[in-house]
Amino acid sequence: MPQSTDAPVESREPVQLMVIGSAQGIETIVQTLHLRGFAHVSEWSIAMPHSSGKLMRVLTRWVQR
Repeated sequence: MPQSTDAPVESREPVQLMVIGSAQGIETIVQTLHLRGFAHVSEWSIAMPHSSGKLMRVLTRWVQR
């Protein structure tokens, strides 16, 4: 589970998870992870262009160092 955001910033670090692919493929993964309780859909970034020519969405979680 993600750590509380109440901890001082210096004791936490961001970890980013990226999903790269087609809009439909990304949506399938994001929805599946939501249904499994991993992350709410709104926690993911909006779809952005990726250098591969595909799209990307990013989820940032903060963990204790």
